[in-house]
Amino acid sequence: MIPRQLPAPVPDFTGRADELAQLDAAHAHRPPGIAIICGTAGVGKTALAVHWGHHHRELFPDGRIHLDLRGDDTEHALPPHEALGRLLTAVGVPDQDIPADTQSRAARWRTETDGRRLLVLLDNAASADQVRPLLPGTHDTLVLITSRDRLAAVAALHGAHRVELDLLPRTDAVHLLRRLLGERAGTDPGSLDSLAAICARLPLALRLAAEYAGAQAHLPLAGVVTRLHRAGPLNLLDWGGGAAIRHVFGCSYRLLDADAQRLFRLLSLNPAPHSTLACAAALADVGEIDAARLLHRLASAHLLRCDALGRYGFHDLLRAYAAETSLATDRETERQAAADRLLDHYCETAVEASDTLYPGWSGSRRHAGLALKPSGVTLSPDAALSWLDSELASFGTICQFAVRQGRPERAVTLAAALHRYLEAGHGTEALSIYDCAIDAARQMADPQGEAHLRTNAGVILRLLGRYAPAVEELSQALELCRRTGNRHGQARALSNLGIIEERLGEFTSSAARHSEAIALYRDIDDPFGQAAALTNLGNLEESIGEHTEAARHLLAAHDIFATLGERSGQAIALCNLGQIYTTLGEDTLAVAKLREALTLFREIEHRDGEATALSNLGTALCRQASFDESLWHLEQALEIFRSTSHRYGEASVLNAIGETLRTMGRDGEAAQRHRLALAIAAETGDEDERGRAAAALESLD
Repeated sequence: MIPRQLPAPVPDFTGRADELAQLDAAHAHRPPGIAIICGTAGVGKTALAVHWGHHHRELFPDGRIHLDLRGDDTEHALPPHEALGRLLTAVGVPDQDIPADTQSRAARWRTETDGRRLLVLLDNAASADQVRPLLPGTHDTLVLITSRDRLAAVAALHGAHRVELDLLPRTDAVHLLRRLLGERAGTDPGSLDSLAAICARLPLALRLAAEYAGAQAHLPLAGVVTRLHRAGPLNLLDWGGGAAIRHVFGCSYRLLDADAQRLFRLLSLNPAPHSTLACAAALADVGEIDAARLLHRLASAHLLRCDALGRYGFHDLLRAYAAETSLATDRETERQAAADRLLDHYCETAVEASDTLYPGWSGSRRHAGLALKPSGVTLSPDAALSWLDSELASFGTICQFAVRQGRPERAVTLAAALHRYLEAGHGTEALSIYDCAIDAARQMADPQGEAHLRTNAGVILRLLGRYAPAVEELSQALELCRRTGNRHGQARALSNLGIIEERLGEFTSSAARHSEAIALYRDIDDPFGQAAALTNLGNLEESIGEHTEAARHLLAAHDIFATLGERSGQAIALCNLGQIYTTLGEDTLAVAKLREALTLFREIEHRDGEATALSNLGTALCRQASFDESLWHLEQALEIFRSTSHRYGEASVLNAIGETLRTMGRDGEAAQRHRLALAIAAETGDEDERGRAAAALESLD
């Protein structure tokens, strides 16, 4: 997929003809290389870069990438290691292929960009050190960098073109005001000049001043100017912004009532990129009706932006202004209490959502000593899943915030509550969350919590086909559980180790792990864990040809999951049963079970499960000679597995496609799929899919 990541251009973009011409020249220069757009805060650096990129999109047939380096906030500036990971993802490198160390990531990035005609916008850079590892090795790609810093080292060492972005010329500033104010602007040209001067001709300040004027419709434009003059002289912000920024923000802020001012300040505590209505209510300690009224007031004053999903966010400068105002106004005890309420909201809602979607999972958390408290607000399955999806990008940031606030237990709680959701196809996000939460558990000297989270991380690593680190995490978890006498944790770690050993062809050891896990779950009377371990044992038995025993264990697991109302477990058992019935020649029964599993997986939006059901269904349909329908299901499964970086699943479905194609007499295409499966299995160490692919290729020779 070609990346098209540039943000939407700002409306009423005005002026900057000289600067646009400089960017044209920078691209026309051979080789084009790098252009730095630098200038003061709020001067329109990003707006210029985005406007130029959209206007010249035909010059970049391989895509346009945008990466915010968050250089305006040194505490949260994006480190080169993480930035390289995001850039590699943008050009289509799967998660599991992204190198672990920064130097290797940089080398892979240079390889991936070689020969590609890309536009890469590195937005809001903090320093040359942050940027230099992100530069391509050739000049096929044009890199635009925006920064408040002049980035002298990038210009000197890499020959970057520099575009200095100054305040708008007076005529352009007045023209922008005319466009923003519409008919009202034509009545008083002198006041327009005064308003442009008050705003120091800074584009952001001009836009905010126009909004302020629009809110004072009862005043003539001269009256608006008078009010702005009376607010005080312009001064420079300590961190290098223009005088108009604080001045105009302050004018808008002072128009608010006290409750809206307080919410505006407290919203700056939320480190996530957006705040929902519930977040605002938690921060302000008010009901959602009152929070909605206050948010509407802030949005109307253009102190917040509301996106299409109803989430509220700051412009970077507004966030800084709100944070500065909060530090100067709010007592530290109030700020800490607000942060605690926000963390409680995230943790309790995550627990509620997890309990709604995965009711059997709560027992596993309790056995780990994590008696988590739900929010008390009832969520429907659709609402629970919608909340998790909408907040996915925020969870890692919230975990880190909890640790910084001296609340590591909240990070552990949030990570533990999210596991069943994360394992359904959000591996990259999960590993980042678990890294933070495991450190938090160690900081708290909580071995049970640490063991539980290490097992969670091991599950995710296993799903990503990274077996060696998965075994390391699970082995550490098992040792911690044995040391503390946590039999539930032992059973869970053993069961997951058994899955990996099965994949590696170590069947005897795998069977022993699963049997020990089942016995432990029975001893502690944990039906959910018992059902999960029975499922894993059934899978092992199916893979070694003990189909009758496998079906018996999977049916038992399904019945337990059904009693618990655990739809995910039911779907997994049904999916695996369908595969067994296919092997036994019970094609009609197999298709029925697999369609039932597919429906359940789609209801709970379990992407990896959906792909597995599609793959197994494709195989069953092939046996019924429904070849076109079989291939359609298999290709859908392959697309999902690739999107979630499920390497074992990808190898398995490639083998299934190869088998279907061979049945259709398309041997050349079949061999191609088996070779791809063999390469993946060799990389991950999956013995079953490696052997399956090798046997197929041998028979095709």
